[in-house]
Amino acid sequence: MPSPTVATPSTSSFSESSGIRQLELRAIFGVDRELNEGEILQRSRALPGIRQLARVPSADIGAIEGIKRVLSGIGFGDGQVKLYCGSSPVEFVREGEVLLAVQTDGGFAPGVRETLMIVARELHRMG
Repeated sequence: MPSPTVATPSTSSFSESSGIRQLELRAIFGVDRELNEGEILQRSRALPGIRQLARVPSADIGAIEGIKRVLSGIGFGDGQVKLYCGSSPVEFVREGEVLLAVQTDGGFAPGVRETLMIVARELHRMG
């Protein structure tokens, strides 16, 4: 007589996090609810080393991309573009149609650029 088989739940098809929207942002910012765009940007401005942060309007993204194309075309490469406003650098973080302009105290603290990448990705998902 064959031994009875015991059904074991498949852990590969179950994900406790699959139904949680903004999972990464909730973990980063320590909240238990969805955040709107204003709240996300406000909390992002409080990250270490951030002086100012704003979402670049869609109509103006082309201007920033144009500067990058010009610099690339005259031999400066395809790297990250950093502008200065006064003596403070302004860098850009892009995900899809979302471009964040970020003014720092001279550079990103560890993990802050990555956090802003997650923020931009979530704002892109939100539309």
